[in-house]
Amino acid sequence: MLARLREYFLLAGEPDFRLNPRWLAARLRIAENDLLSALAYAVRDGLVELHWEVYCPSCGSCAADYASLRESRGEIECRTCESEFETHLDRDVRVTFSASESFRRLRSDSPVLMPLESARHAPTRGLDLLLIPSFHKLFSGEAPPLNESLKISRVTILFTDLRGSTAMYAERGDPKAYRMVREHFDILREAIERHRGVFIKTIGDSVMASFASGTDAVRAAFAAQAELRGQVAEIGGELILKAGIHAGACLVVNLNNQLDFFGTAVNTAARVQTVSCGNDVAVTDTVFDEAETEITRFCSAENLAVKLRGLTEPVHIRRLTSG
Repeated sequence: MLARLREYFLLAGEPDFRLNPRWLAARLRIAENDLLSALAYAVRDGLVELHWEVYCPSCGSCAADYASLRESRGEIECRTCESEFETHLDRDVRVTFSASESFRRLRSDSPVLMPLESARHAPTRGLDLLLIPSFHKLFSGEAPPLNESLKISRVTILFTDLRGSTAMYAERGDPKAYRMVREHFDILREAIERHRGVFIKTIGDSVMASFASGTDAVRAAFAAQAELRGQVAEIGGELILKAGIHAGACLVVNLNNQLDFFGTAVNTAARVQTVSCGNDVAVTDTVFDEAETEITRFCSAENLAVKLRGLTEPVHIRRLTSG
């Protein structure tokens, strides 16, 4: 894929400045997510430049332009209409890409803008890029300044935890138990990325991940549970994977110089995970209602009303089991 990008940017006369990834994906006849993944590597290698463009929700003009999220601000005053707004990564921020100066020197021409018909392609949102595994892997430090945060109107958050890990440490000793826990992280990372999610971080034996789709999050959790069961069957033990999923608004923040998600939706997803018994997936109605028809094609649902720690009102949860 990276080779195809190189070939494209070397073609004289082809648009190469402030490219809309959706337009370029259609031009190259490849999936947008695959292109964004390749563009992440191209940015790392200095082949292309990334632009974060912030558009005013009131007048539609470009209110800010960053080369990095490290330059971003949570609140912006539009220079055109003088309105103030909070920056939403899934509403106001678009990402575009330009060929680097080194490519332009090889082409020996000036920057070429996209054609007018490219406007029929919807822009790629800032959130879309954050949900690309390769971008997060290569640019996990691409986060707002420490005193800033950026809003997201809706993202799906998955939390997992291991049942039986405490007993395993006692029975097998720390070195062997720790190795098994690390292997379970590898299983989760592979399943999450295979289902278009991003592995955000580990917290003890737990994993936090983000997805654009609740269905993808559910499928990733079931896939990881199935693979862990197979591994446990071979080596013995009682490790069982629990999973909880919620979707909602949150903040993108800088935590320990890494991009992270923060807010009530994240806390709720962590609490929902505690409802899972293991080898099942607990989801809120927010997730279930998004794609009930699709989810119930591959799992059955049990209705629960649960009082979660830290939340004042009971939460309606569906406990999903595969098959």
